[in-house]
Amino acid sequence: MDWRKVTFALILLITMAGSFWYVYDFASQPVFHDYVSDEVWYVPASRNILHRLGVTLTYVNESSGSMGVNVIFLNQSVGVKYQYDVEKIALRHGATYEKEYLKFPGVYFEIPPEQFDAFLDDLSSSLPGEVYYVVPGFWYPDKENIQDYLNTEHPFLGKDFIMLGMLIEDRPVNWRVPGIVAFVLTELLVALATYRISKSYLAAIIALVFTVADPTLQAMSTVAMLDIYVAFGVALFVFFLAYEKDRWAAFAAGLAGATKLSGGFGWPVLLVRAFKREKSIVGFLLTVFVLPALGFLLPNVPAMVAVGPEKWLRDFLGSFKWHLSNKGGHPAASPVWEWFVNKKAFALHYDPNVFAQTDPFLLLSMVLFIFALPWLYRRKNGLLAPFSIFWSTVFFFTLQYVLGGTTQFSFYATALVPPAAVVMGVALRELLRWEAFTNSLWLYLEWLLEVKDSVRLRR
Repeated sequence: MDWRKVTFALILLITMAGSFWYVYDFASQPVFHDYVSDEVWYVPASRNILHRLGVTLTYVNESSGSMGVNVIFLNQSVGVKYQYDVEKIALRHGATYEKEYLKFPGVYFEIPPEQFDAFLDDLSSSLPGEVYYVVPGFWYPDKENIQDYLNTEHPFLGKDFIMLGMLIEDRPVNWRVPGIVAFVLTELLVALATYRISKSYLAAIIALVFTVADPTLQAMSTVAMLDIYVAFGVALFVFFLAYEKDRWAAFAAGLAGATKLSGGFGWPVLLVRAFKREKSIVGFLLTVFVLPALGFLLPNVPAMVAVGPEKWLRDFLGSFKWHLSNKGGHPAASPVWEWFVNKKAFALHYDPNVFAQTDPFLLLSMVLFIFALPWLYRRKNGLLAPFSIFWSTVFFFTLQYVLGGTTQFSFYATALVPPAAVVMGVALRELLRWEAFTNSLWLYLEWLLEVKDSVRLRR
Protein backbone atom coordinates (compact mmCIF):
# COMPACT_ATOMS: atom_id res chain seq x y z
CA MET A 1 0.00 0.00 0.00
CA ASP A 2 1.32 3.44 -0.97
CA TRP A 3 1.18 5.45 2.27
CA ARG A 4 1.44 8.73 0.36
CA LYS A 5 -1.63 7.92 -1.72
CA VAL A 6 -3.56 6.88 1.40
CA THR A 7 -2.49 10.03 3.25
CA PHE A 8 -3.48 12.21 0.30
CA ALA A 9 -6.88 10.50 0.04
CA LEU A 10 -7.49 10.98 3.78
CA ILE A 11 -6.50 14.66 3.61
CA LEU A 12 -8.83 15.14 0.65
CA LEU A 13 -11.78 13.37 2.29
CA ILE A 14 -11.34 15.10 5.64
CA THR A 15 -11.03 18.50 3.95
CA MET A 16 -14.14 17.96 1.85
CA ALA A 17 -16.18 16.69 4.80
CA GLY A 18 -14.96 19.57 6.97
CA SER A 19 -15.81 22.11 4.26
CA PHE A 20 -19.30 20.74 3.86
CA TRP A 21 -19.96 20.73 7.59
CA TYR A 22 -18.55 24.24 8.11
CA VAL A 23 -20.49 25.90 5.28
CA TYR A 24 -23.70 23.98 5.98
CA ASP A 25 -23.56 24.91 9.66
CA PHE A 26 -22.99 28.56 8.74
CA ALA A 27 -25.69 28.70 6.03
CA SER A 28 -28.31 27.02 8.24
CA GLN A 29 -28.20 29.56 11.06
CA PRO A 30 -31.63 30.94 12.06
CA VAL A 31 -30.56 34.41 10.93
CA PHE A 32 -30.30 33.03 7.37
CA HIS A 33 -33.81 31.57 7.38
CA ASP A 34 -34.90 33.97 4.66
CA TYR A 35 -33.62 35.30 1.37
CA VAL A 36 -29.99 36.45 1.38
CA SER A 37 -28.73 38.95 -1.19
CA ASP A 38 -29.58 37.96 -4.79
CA GLU A 39 -31.40 34.83 -3.66
CA VAL A 40 -34.44 37.12 -4.00
CA TRP A 41 -34.14 36.63 -7.79
CA TYR A 42 -32.81 33.11 -8.35
CA VAL A 43 -34.91 31.21 -5.82
CA PRO A 44 -38.31 32.66 -6.89
CA ALA A 45 -37.33 32.06 -10.54
CA SER A 46 -36.66 28.41 -9.69
CA ARG A 47 -39.95 28.12 -7.80
CA ASN A 48 -41.86 29.75 -10.65
CA ILE A 49 -40.39 27.37 -13.24
CA LEU A 50 -41.32 24.38 -11.09
CA HIS A 51 -44.83 25.76 -10.72
CA ARG A 52 -45.15 26.10 -14.50
CA LEU A 53 -43.95 22.52 -14.83
CA GLY A 54 -46.70 21.39 -12.48
CA VAL A 55 -44.42 20.48 -9.58
CA THR A 56 -45.87 21.06 -6.09
CA LEU A 57 -43.38 22.08 -3.40
CA THR A 58 -43.66 21.81 0.36
CA TYR A 59 -42.52 24.00 3.20
CA VAL A 60 -43.20 23.13 6.84
CA ASN A 61 -42.54 25.68 9.59
CA GLU A 62 -40.51 23.77 12.19
CA SER A 63 -41.93 25.81 15.07
CA SER A 64 -45.64 25.54 14.30
CA GLY A 65 -45.69 22.49 12.03
CA SER A 66 -47.85 24.45 9.57
CA MET A 67 -47.42 24.28 5.79
CA GLY A 68 -46.73 27.33 3.67
CA VAL A 69 -48.78 28.39 0.65
CA ASN A 70 -48.85 31.50 -1.53
CA VAL A 71 -52.20 32.67 -2.90
CA ILE A 72 -51.50 34.87 -5.92
CA PHE A 73 -54.18 36.97 -7.61
CA LEU A 74 -54.52 37.80 -11.28
CA ASN A 75 -53.86 41.50 -10.67
CA GLN A 76 -53.96 44.15 -7.96
CA SER A 77 -57.66 45.00 -8.33
CA VAL A 78 -58.61 41.31 -8.04
CA GLY A 79 -56.43 41.09 -4.95
CA VAL A 80 -58.20 44.02 -3.33
CA LYS A 81 -61.57 42.42 -4.11
CA TYR A 82 -60.85 38.89 -2.87
CA GLN A 83 -58.03 39.09 -0.31
CA TYR A 84 -60.36 39.58 2.65
CA ASP A 85 -62.39 36.52 1.61
CA VAL A 86 -59.21 34.45 1.34
CA GLU A 87 -58.09 35.60 4.77
CA LYS A 88 -61.43 34.53 6.28
CA ILE A 89 -61.06 31.09 4.69
CA ALA A 90 -57.50 30.77 6.01
CA LEU A 91 -58.57 31.72 9.54
CA ARG A 92 -61.41 29.23 9.33
CA HIS A 93 -58.83 26.54 8.67
CA GLY A 94 -56.60 27.56 11.56
CA ALA A 95 -53.93 29.64 9.80
CA THR A 96 -50.99 30.22 12.13
CA TYR A 97 -49.26 32.92 10.09
CA GLU A 98 -50.12 35.43 7.38
CA LYS A 99 -47.84 37.62 5.27
CA GLU A 100 -49.37 40.20 2.95
CA TYR A 101 -47.38 41.18 -0.13
CA LEU A 102 -47.39 44.87 -0.97
CA LYS A 103 -45.54 44.94 -4.30
CA PHE A 104 -47.48 42.22 -6.08
CA PRO A 105 -51.02 40.88 -5.64
CA GLY A 106 -50.71 37.98 -3.25
CA VAL A 107 -50.74 36.75 0.33
CA TYR A 108 -48.86 33.98 2.13
CA PHE A 109 -50.37 31.70 4.76
CA GLU A 110 -49.19 28.86 6.96
CA ILE A 111 -51.93 26.27 7.45
CA PRO A 112 -51.88 23.23 9.78
CA PRO A 113 -51.16 20.11 7.68
CA GLU A 114 -54.42 18.41 8.62
CA GLN A 115 -56.32 21.47 7.29
CA PHE A 116 -54.16 22.16 4.25
CA ASP A 117 -56.10 20.21 1.60
CA ALA A 118 -59.42 21.37 3.02
CA PHE A 119 -58.20 24.98 2.81
CA LEU A 120 -57.34 24.54 -0.88
CA ASP A 121 -60.70 22.88 -1.57
CA ASP A 122 -62.56 25.63 0.25
CA LEU A 123 -60.59 28.22 -1.70
CA SER A 124 -61.45 26.66 -5.08
CA SER A 125 -65.14 26.45 -4.22
CA SER A 126 -65.33 30.04 -2.95
CA LEU A 127 -63.28 31.94 -5.58
CA PRO A 128 -63.48 31.93 -9.39
CA GLY A 129 -60.54 29.82 -10.60
CA GLU A 130 -59.39 32.37 -13.17
CA VAL A 131 -58.70 35.11 -10.59
CA TYR A 132 -56.07 33.35 -8.52
CA TYR A 133 -53.62 30.42 -8.28
CA VAL A 134 -51.71 28.86 -5.40
CA VAL A 135 -47.99 28.15 -5.10
CA PRO A 136 -47.30 25.92 -2.09
CA GLY A 137 -43.92 26.33 -0.44
CA PHE A 138 -41.86 29.11 1.11
CA TRP A 139 -42.92 32.75 0.97
CA TYR A 140 -41.79 35.07 -1.82
CA PRO A 141 -39.66 38.16 -1.35
CA ASP A 142 -41.84 41.26 -1.64
CA LYS A 143 -40.60 42.42 -5.06
CA GLU A 144 -42.55 43.77 -8.01
CA ASN A 145 -43.72 41.04 -10.40
CA ILE A 146 -41.59 38.44 -8.60
CA GLN A 147 -44.42 35.92 -9.01
CA ASP A 148 -43.73 35.92 -12.77
CA TYR A 149 -39.95 36.34 -12.74
CA LEU A 150 -37.95 33.55 -14.48
CA ASN A 151 -34.40 34.98 -14.67
CA THR A 152 -34.14 34.17 -18.38
CA GLU A 153 -31.33 36.71 -18.76
CA HIS A 154 -29.09 33.91 -17.46
CA PRO A 155 -28.95 30.28 -18.63
CA PHE A 156 -30.63 27.77 -16.36
CA LEU A 157 -28.18 25.23 -14.90
CA GLY A 158 -27.73 27.10 -11.60
CA LYS A 159 -31.51 27.20 -11.12
CA ASP A 160 -31.67 23.47 -11.94
CA PHE A 161 -29.45 22.80 -8.94
CA ILE A 162 -31.45 25.14 -6.70
CA MET A 163 -34.61 23.32 -7.80
CA LEU A 164 -33.11 19.99 -6.74
CA GLY A 165 -32.78 21.32 -3.21
CA MET A 166 -36.31 22.73 -3.31
CA LEU A 167 -37.73 19.35 -4.31
CA ILE A 168 -36.59 17.96 -0.95
CA GLU A 169 -38.29 20.87 0.80
CA ASP A 170 -38.70 24.52 -0.16
CA ARG A 171 -36.68 26.00 2.70
CA PRO A 172 -33.58 28.29 2.68
CA VAL A 173 -30.93 25.78 3.74
CA ASN A 174 -32.13 23.33 1.06
CA TRP A 175 -31.76 26.00 -1.62
CA ARG A 176 -28.11 26.26 -0.59
CA VAL A 177 -27.13 22.61 -0.14
CA PRO A 178 -26.48 21.99 -3.88
CA GLY A 179 -24.10 24.97 -3.88
CA ILE A 180 -22.25 23.58 -0.86
CA VAL A 181 -21.92 20.25 -2.67
CA ALA A 182 -20.63 22.11 -5.75
CA PHE A 183 -17.99 23.82 -3.57
CA VAL A 184 -16.86 20.48 -2.14
CA LEU A 185 -16.72 18.85 -5.58
CA THR A 186 -14.73 21.83 -6.90
CA GLU A 187 -12.12 21.09 -4.22
CA LEU A 188 -11.93 17.48 -5.43
CA LEU A 189 -11.67 18.39 -9.11
CA VAL A 190 -8.97 21.00 -8.51
CA ALA A 191 -6.87 18.63 -6.40
CA LEU A 192 -7.13 15.76 -8.90
CA ALA A 193 -6.42 18.01 -11.90
CA THR A 194 -3.36 19.40 -10.15
CA TYR A 195 -2.07 15.94 -9.31
CA ARG A 196 -2.60 14.79 -12.88
CA ILE A 197 -0.55 17.67 -14.26
CA SER A 198 2.21 17.65 -11.62
CA LYS A 199 2.28 14.00 -10.43
CA SER A 200 2.84 15.53 -7.02
CA TYR A 201 0.67 15.12 -3.92
CA LEU A 202 2.24 18.24 -2.48
CA ALA A 203 1.15 20.30 -5.49
CA ALA A 204 -2.37 18.88 -5.23
CA ILE A 205 -2.56 19.75 -1.52
CA ILE A 206 -1.34 23.30 -2.22
CA ALA A 207 -4.08 23.71 -4.85
CA LEU A 208 -6.61 22.19 -2.44
CA VAL A 209 -5.67 24.67 0.30
CA PHE A 210 -6.08 27.65 -2.03
CA THR A 211 -9.48 26.35 -3.13
CA VAL A 212 -10.79 25.58 0.35
CA ALA A 213 -9.55 28.86 1.79
CA ASP A 214 -10.66 31.05 -1.11
CA PRO A 215 -12.97 33.72 0.36
CA THR A 216 -14.94 34.13 -2.86
CA LEU A 217 -15.81 30.45 -3.12
CA GLN A 218 -16.61 30.27 0.59
CA ALA A 219 -18.97 33.23 0.42
CA MET A 220 -20.77 32.10 -2.73
CA SER A 221 -21.27 28.57 -1.41
CA THR A 222 -23.33 29.92 1.51
CA VAL A 223 -26.03 31.45 -0.71
CA ALA A 224 -28.33 30.13 -3.44
CA MET A 225 -26.85 32.17 -6.25
CA LEU A 226 -25.32 31.06 -9.55
CA ASP A 227 -21.61 31.72 -9.28
CA ILE A 228 -20.58 28.71 -7.20
CA TYR A 229 -21.93 26.55 -10.04
CA VAL A 230 -19.87 28.57 -12.52
CA ALA A 231 -16.77 27.68 -10.49
CA PHE A 232 -17.79 24.02 -10.46
CA GLY A 233 -18.32 24.00 -14.23
CA VAL A 234 -14.96 25.62 -14.87
CA ALA A 235 -13.28 23.16 -12.47
CA LEU A 236 -14.87 20.28 -14.40
CA PHE A 237 -13.59 21.77 -17.67
CA VAL A 238 -10.06 22.08 -16.26
CA PHE A 239 -10.24 18.55 -14.82
CA PHE A 240 -11.10 16.89 -18.15
CA LEU A 241 -8.45 18.87 -20.00
CA ALA A 242 -5.87 17.79 -17.43
CA TYR A 243 -6.84 14.15 -18.01
CA GLU A 244 -6.68 14.58 -21.82
CA LYS A 245 -10.42 13.90 -22.15
CA ASP A 246 -11.08 16.60 -24.72
CA ARG A 247 -14.57 15.45 -25.70
CA TRP A 248 -15.69 15.41 -22.09
CA ALA A 249 -13.98 18.76 -21.61
CA ALA A 250 -16.01 20.11 -24.53
CA PHE A 251 -19.25 19.00 -22.88
CA ALA A 252 -18.05 20.48 -19.55
CA ALA A 253 -17.34 23.81 -21.26
CA GLY A 254 -20.99 23.89 -22.31
CA LEU A 255 -22.10 23.06 -18.77
CA ALA A 256 -19.92 25.84 -17.37
CA GLY A 257 -21.58 28.32 -19.70
CA ALA A 258 -25.03 26.93 -18.90
CA THR A 259 -25.00 28.60 -15.49
CA LYS A 260 -23.63 31.95 -16.63
CA LEU A 261 -22.09 32.75 -19.98
CA SER A 262 -18.88 33.71 -18.15
CA GLY A 263 -18.39 30.02 -17.37
CA GLY A 264 -17.69 29.47 -21.05
CA PHE A 265 -15.06 32.19 -21.32
CA GLY A 266 -12.36 29.50 -21.45
CA TRP A 267 -13.80 28.06 -24.69
CA PRO A 268 -10.99 29.49 -26.91
CA VAL A 269 -8.58 27.13 -25.12
CA LEU A 270 -10.69 24.23 -26.35
CA LEU A 271 -10.71 25.72 -29.86
CA VAL A 272 -6.91 25.97 -30.03
CA ARG A 273 -6.47 22.50 -28.57
CA ALA A 274 -8.91 20.93 -31.03
CA PHE A 275 -7.24 22.74 -33.93
CA LYS A 276 -3.93 21.10 -32.98
CA ARG A 277 -5.25 17.63 -32.12
CA GLU A 278 -8.33 16.80 -34.16
CA LYS A 279 -7.51 14.95 -37.36
CA SER A 280 -10.86 15.38 -39.13
CA ILE A 281 -13.40 18.12 -39.74
CA VAL A 282 -16.10 16.02 -38.09
CA GLY A 283 -14.00 15.53 -34.95
CA PHE A 284 -13.13 19.22 -34.87
CA LEU A 285 -16.75 20.34 -35.18
CA LEU A 286 -17.86 17.77 -32.60
CA THR A 287 -15.33 18.96 -30.03
CA VAL A 288 -15.55 22.68 -30.67
CA PHE A 289 -19.25 23.20 -31.37
CA VAL A 290 -21.54 20.17 -31.02
CA LEU A 291 -20.57 18.91 -27.55
CA PRO A 292 -20.33 22.40 -25.97
CA ALA A 293 -23.74 23.23 -27.47
CA LEU A 294 -25.17 20.00 -26.09
CA GLY A 295 -23.73 20.72 -22.64
CA PHE A 296 -25.24 24.19 -22.79
CA LEU A 297 -28.69 23.26 -24.08
CA LEU A 298 -29.55 20.21 -21.94
CA PRO A 299 -29.68 22.09 -18.60
CA ASN A 300 -31.94 24.68 -20.24
CA VAL A 301 -34.60 22.12 -21.18
CA PRO A 302 -36.74 22.77 -18.05
CA ALA A 303 -36.92 26.46 -18.94
CA MET A 304 -37.69 25.64 -22.57
CA VAL A 305 -40.55 23.35 -21.51
CA ALA A 306 -41.87 25.93 -19.05
CA VAL A 307 -41.91 28.95 -21.36
CA GLY A 308 -41.59 27.38 -24.80
CA PRO A 309 -38.40 26.99 -26.90
CA GLU A 310 -39.14 30.07 -29.01
CA LYS A 311 -39.57 32.41 -26.02
CA TRP A 312 -36.54 30.89 -24.30
CA LEU A 313 -34.39 31.50 -27.39
CA ARG A 314 -35.75 35.04 -27.80
CA ASP A 315 -35.01 35.85 -24.15
CA PHE A 316 -31.56 34.26 -24.38
CA LEU A 317 -30.56 36.27 -27.45
CA GLY A 318 -32.01 39.41 -25.92
CA SER A 319 -29.94 38.87 -22.78
CA PHE A 320 -26.73 39.81 -24.64
CA LYS A 321 -27.91 43.41 -24.76
CA TRP A 322 -28.60 43.22 -21.02
CA HIS A 323 -25.16 41.72 -20.28
CA LEU A 324 -23.46 44.48 -22.27
CA SER A 325 -25.31 47.34 -20.59
CA ASN A 326 -24.63 49.42 -17.51
CA LYS A 327 -27.02 48.51 -14.66
CA GLY A 328 -26.69 51.86 -12.94
CA GLY A 329 -24.27 53.20 -10.37
CA HIS A 330 -24.19 50.20 -8.05
CA PRO A 331 -22.01 51.02 -5.01
CA ALA A 332 -20.41 47.56 -5.05
CA ALA A 333 -19.60 47.51 -8.78
CA SER A 334 -16.03 46.34 -9.34
CA PRO A 335 -14.41 45.82 -12.77
CA VAL A 336 -12.31 42.74 -13.37
CA TRP A 337 -8.92 44.40 -12.75
CA GLU A 338 -10.01 45.44 -9.24
CA TRP A 339 -10.56 41.81 -8.31
CA PHE A 340 -6.80 41.31 -8.36
CA VAL A 341 -6.41 43.60 -5.34
CA ASN A 342 -9.79 42.94 -3.65
CA LYS A 343 -10.62 46.62 -3.96
CA LYS A 344 -14.40 46.35 -3.50
CA ALA A 345 -15.89 43.21 -1.97
CA PHE A 346 -19.59 42.56 -2.59
CA ALA A 347 -21.63 42.42 0.62
CA LEU A 348 -23.97 39.44 0.74
CA HIS A 349 -25.10 39.78 4.36
CA TYR A 350 -24.45 41.85 7.47
CA ASP A 351 -24.35 40.46 11.03
CA PRO A 352 -22.94 37.97 10.43
CA ASN A 353 -20.91 39.62 7.70
CA VAL A 354 -20.55 37.70 4.45
CA PHE A 355 -18.50 39.43 1.76
CA ALA A 356 -17.43 38.08 -1.63
CA GLN A 357 -13.78 38.99 -1.18
CA THR A 358 -11.11 37.92 -3.64
CA ASP A 359 -7.68 36.51 -2.84
CA PRO A 360 -5.09 39.02 -4.12
CA PHE A 361 -2.20 36.61 -3.47
CA LEU A 362 -3.76 33.96 -5.72
CA LEU A 363 -4.81 36.32 -8.50
CA LEU A 364 -1.67 38.48 -8.53
CA SER A 365 0.46 35.33 -8.59
CA MET A 366 -1.13 34.58 -11.96
CA VAL A 367 0.41 37.83 -13.19
CA LEU A 368 3.79 36.89 -11.74
CA PHE A 369 3.67 33.41 -13.29
CA ILE A 370 3.50 34.96 -16.76
CA PHE A 371 7.23 35.59 -16.42
CA ALA A 372 7.93 32.00 -15.33
CA LEU A 373 5.54 30.33 -17.80
CA PRO A 374 8.11 29.18 -20.43
CA TRP A 375 10.19 27.42 -17.76
CA LEU A 376 7.09 25.96 -16.09
CA TYR A 377 5.69 24.83 -19.44
CA ARG A 378 8.87 22.94 -20.29
CA ARG A 379 8.62 21.09 -16.98
CA LYS A 380 4.83 20.58 -16.85
CA ASN A 381 3.24 21.35 -20.19
CA GLY A 382 -0.22 20.44 -18.90
CA LEU A 383 -0.09 23.68 -16.95
CA LEU A 384 -0.75 25.69 -20.10
CA ALA A 385 -4.46 24.77 -20.27
CA PRO A 386 -5.57 26.09 -16.84
CA PHE A 387 -3.25 29.07 -17.21
CA SER A 388 -4.84 29.94 -20.56
CA ILE A 389 -8.37 29.40 -19.24
CA PHE A 390 -7.67 31.91 -16.47
CA TRP A 391 -6.41 34.60 -18.84
CA SER A 392 -9.05 33.88 -21.48
CA THR A 393 -11.69 34.47 -18.80
CA VAL A 394 -10.01 37.72 -17.73
CA PHE A 395 -9.89 38.83 -21.36
CA PHE A 396 -13.61 38.25 -21.95
CA PHE A 397 -14.58 39.99 -18.72
CA THR A 398 -12.47 42.94 -19.86
CA LEU A 399 -14.09 42.81 -23.30
CA GLN A 400 -17.53 42.80 -21.66
CA TYR A 401 -16.57 45.94 -19.76
CA VAL A 402 -15.26 47.66 -22.89
CA LEU A 403 -18.44 46.82 -24.82
CA GLY A 404 -20.62 48.42 -22.16
CA GLY A 405 -21.16 45.77 -19.47
CA THR A 406 -19.46 47.92 -16.85
CA THR A 407 -21.52 46.67 -13.89
CA GLN A 408 -19.31 43.82 -12.72
CA PHE A 409 -18.96 42.47 -9.18
CA SER A 410 -16.27 40.77 -7.14
CA PHE A 411 -18.18 37.49 -6.88
CA TYR A 412 -17.81 37.00 -10.64
CA ALA A 413 -14.20 36.05 -9.78
CA THR A 414 -15.38 32.55 -8.79
CA ALA A 415 -14.76 31.58 -12.42
CA LEU A 416 -11.07 32.43 -11.99
CA VAL A 417 -10.38 30.45 -8.83
CA PRO A 418 -10.27 26.81 -10.08
CA PRO A 419 -7.73 27.36 -12.90
CA ALA A 420 -5.71 29.73 -10.71
CA ALA A 421 -5.59 27.21 -7.85
CA VAL A 422 -4.38 24.46 -10.21
CA VAL A 423 -1.66 26.73 -11.60
CA MET A 424 -0.68 27.81 -8.08
CA GLY A 425 -0.31 24.22 -6.90
CA VAL A 426 1.83 23.13 -9.85
CA ALA A 427 3.88 26.33 -10.00
CA LEU A 428 4.72 26.49 -6.31
CA ARG A 429 5.68 22.83 -6.35
CA GLU A 430 8.10 23.53 -9.20
CA LEU A 431 9.38 26.93 -8.14
CA LEU A 432 9.68 26.03 -4.47
CA ARG A 433 11.46 22.73 -4.89
CA TRP A 434 10.62 19.97 -2.43
CA GLU A 435 14.32 19.32 -2.07
CA ALA A 436 14.66 22.76 -0.52
CA PHE A 437 12.53 21.56 2.38
CA THR A 438 13.86 18.01 2.72
CA ASN A 439 17.48 19.14 2.48
CA SER A 440 16.80 21.96 4.91
CA LEU A 441 15.38 19.51 7.44
CA TRP A 442 18.58 17.47 7.26
CA LEU A 443 20.64 20.64 7.60
CA TYR A 444 18.60 21.65 10.66
CA LEU A 445 19.21 18.20 12.13
CA GLU A 446 22.94 18.44 11.43
CA TRP A 447 23.00 21.90 12.97
CA LEU A 448 21.23 20.67 16.10
CA LEU A 449 23.66 17.76 16.43
CA GLU A 450 26.58 20.16 16.06
CA VAL A 451 25.14 22.42 18.77
CA LYS A 452 24.58 19.41 21.00
CA ASP A 453 28.18 18.23 20.52
CA SER A 454 29.49 21.76 21.15
CA VAL A 455 27.58 22.02 24.41
CA ARG A 456 28.77 18.61 25.56
CA LEU A 457 32.45 19.47 24.86
CA ARG A 458 32.14 22.69 26.84
CA ARG A 459 30.93 20.69 29.84
